Amino acid sequence: MIEMFRLPFMLQALLASLLLSTTLAYFGIHVVLRRIVFVDLALAQISAVGVAAALLLGQDPTVLSLVFTLTGAALLSIRTKEERIPQEAIMGIVYAVASAVAILLVAKTPHGEADVLKILFGNILAVTTEQIIQMAIVFGLVGILHVILFSRFLQISLNPEEFYRQRSNASWWNFLFYLSLGLVIALAIRSGGVLLCFSWLIIPAVTSMLFSRQCGTMLAIAWALGAASSILGLYFSFLLDLPTGSATICTLGLALLLAGAGKALFKRIL
Repeated sequence: MIEMFRLPFMLQALLASLLLSTTLAYFGIHVVLRRIVFVDLALAQISAVGVAAALLLGQDPTVLSLVFTLTGAALLSIRTKEERIPQEAIMGIVYAVASAVAILLVAKTPHGEADVLKILFGNILAVTTEQIIQMAIVFGLVGILHVILFSRFLQISLNPEEFYRQRSNASWWNFLFYLSLGLVIALAIRSGGVLLCFSWLIIPAVTSMLFSRQCGTMLAIAWALGAASSILGLYFSFLLDLPTGSATICTLGLALLLAGAGKALFKRIL
């Protein structure tokens, strides 16, 4: 396994995977606690619309995808006053409509569908040093923001209704959270793709919640699973000549299955 990472592109893929998995695992804890698991897919498809629009107009995909994603994050942060309509329903609608718009734009792009799909869905093995540096800087700044404001973000994730009752500026805290999440996702899907980033966001968080209710413990488990899936996914894809993203997602899914079965067996024994 060590020899595999002596290859420059595999080492870069590992660094990118560790950056993405650890950052997304942290946000995943908040996303699952808030019951907004569709938010990643919705923001990813909005970002895809930005990429497709940029290619159609001959502009820089990174800039337009960021603009679209951050705008979408700001809109999704607005809480609906209609109690019968859950936030998940809104996000599902946004995902469906954004997917359709992206397909329509792709159909008109002169660059060719194959190239567009490659950009939209990412390729972790093709990540560049520049992308890794860019992600490290942005994710680092976002991390510092969340360390400083950790208690506020945790309060709104654990008990949003009470947080909104107690604070008149609660909407701004929610907006700031979505904005930081949108920034991370806009950069993440360009390297990892929609499905892989969604899996890193949700599966480690769900797995960690099987074993603990303490935020620190959940985060440690999620980080450990994210890092392990990064290494094993790359290893299995290299060893068996499989698509890296799919191998990593299957590794995450298997880990969740084993964790659930192990916990059920442990309960039965006790």
